[in-house]
Amino acid sequence: METLPYYTRLEPLCRLSDPAQPHTLDRVESESLTPNSICFTCKGEILQNSEYYSCYYCCICDLKFHFGCDLLPPEIRHPFHPSHPLTLISLDLEVNSSKLPLDDDDDDDDDDDGKHEKCKCCRKRLKNVYYHCSVCKFSFNASCTTYRPPLTIKPPKSHEHTLTLFPKRLPLPCDACGLSLEDQTDHVFTCHPCNYMVHGTCIYLPRVIKITRHPHRLSFTTSLSPGDLSCGVCRKTVDINYGQYSCTKGCHYAIHSKCATREDVWDGKDLEGVLEENEEDEDIESFVKIDENTIQHFSHDHYMRLQKNGSLGGHESKFCDACILPLIPSDSFYSCMRCEFVLHDVCAYLPRKKNHPLHKHPLVLLPTPTEFYVFPPEFCVEDMFTCNGCDQLGCGFVYECAKDDCGFVLDVRCASVPDPLNHECHPHPLFINLTKGECMRCKSISNSSYFLECVKCKSFLCLTCANVPRVTHYKYDSHPLTLCYGEEDATNLKYWCEICEFKLDPKIWFYTCDCCRVTLHVTCLLGLNMYLKPLLTIKNYNDVKEKLKA
Repeated sequence: METLPYYTRLEPLCRLSDPAQPHTLDRVESESLTPNSICFTCKGEILQNSEYYSCYYCCICDLKFHFGCDLLPPEIRHPFHPSHPLTLISLDLEVNSSKLPLDDDDDDDDDDDGKHEKCKCCRKRLKNVYYHCSVCKFSFNASCTTYRPPLTIKPPKSHEHTLTLFPKRLPLPCDACGLSLEDQTDHVFTCHPCNYMVHGTCIYLPRVIKITRHPHRLSFTTSLSPGDLSCGVCRKTVDINYGQYSCTKGCHYAIHSKCATREDVWDGKDLEGVLEENEEDEDIESFVKIDENTIQHFSHDHYMRLQKNGSLGGHESKFCDACILPLIPSDSFYSCMRCEFVLHDVCAYLPRKKNHPLHKHPLVLLPTPTEFYVFPPEFCVEDMFTCNGCDQLGCGFVYECAKDDCGFVLDVRCASVPDPLNHECHPHPLFINLTKGECMRCKSISNSSYFLECVKCKSFLCLTCANVPRVTHYKYDSHPLTLCYGEEDATNLKYWCEICEFKLDPKIWFYTCDCCRVTLHVTCLLGLNMYLKPLLTIKNYNDVKEKLKA
């Protein structure tokens, strides 16, 4: 009967015993150890005074092993050093249970001063136990030997020749992604006739992909036509001499290989050989046009009439049912001919399906979420959700991921943010780069899940602040209020908020009326939860009441 390898067994076994009749190792606590006990595998001392440490013991062979050392053979052959065997030795005698030989947490082991010998595989400082060749002075961390890459790979699509494992890290760019081959987490493979060198993971890059950042498919190519290109994800320059993804329709668009296949950018599907004709469905109109000024919107049962800008026509103090922002006199909107339902004309034209850079799957517009996407769940209000873009509570229309098991939702404000965004608060375009930094307005890095970035000056604007309306209305002022992004020379300026009557910092965003010179804090005017409908129906009233008291 064939015996299982050591690493597949549930109980620890003595490596010196017969595999057909192995010896089981027993756990020995530190107080039971004799002085100067030595691990059979790494020859390191098993400390007796360690508070939490114990070891494995074979009572038949009279051998002791550190935890982890029972899995390591005393001597191995490795493809990176085939000429001589490698022997397991101890770096120091103070091996303890908080740092096992197989531990791969090396954040504190980096050493750039050149005083310590480093592993030839991962290029990091040698750990407690490692494998060593005394002839060639060649050393390997034990953790680097647990996975042995194949010596050769026959790429199915990426290269015409067989690729051979290259045993060293080189400060050269990978021909598939352009990143350095010194990557400590990946092996290097080469084709000598073609002078071709790639990371092991880059061999299996998908050939054709589709991402939400571009309307067409993207195909992998080893080189691009001359021209200045910036990556569609990170916005950095694309080197046309190395493998990238470019548009199959000929658009002036390219993405770095690693950026295009990021988990939060690509859906993981290789579309090579998949027909494209059924990939893009026809756009579905959000409404049926009855006449020039009347529509039947998909979210409502009644006809809606267009109200031209310049007059609310009896709709004062009304909120758009899609974006939950108040109607102001300058807005054009559609109002229901039979009830109180209203929509901004812009919101009425929102597409039913949308691809957005914030998510890797297509989004579908719904008048209410299919589930209560709220955290914490006890704060439960009818039709309320938490936007995954800005982390704000909302009750309007929602863009929801088309995949049933995803649960990603965006309110219509975040879903409508263009990429890039030209915002009045900053002189340069702001991009959705999936990066994060201190917001230029709220000075926070946690006020929102996603940020917009200026690639020129490395400034950030969170989506919460990016969605603050530029123009709004104050019920005690007949004029529209405009958002002021701070006064540069505010030394002698003194403003007070008309609502809270506290002093207003003119260097911070605030609302003002150009006619009446009224000034208000943004939060005082819009509230903390500015996207919740008035007169909401609370389902768990007692839970909400207790939360508000706290």
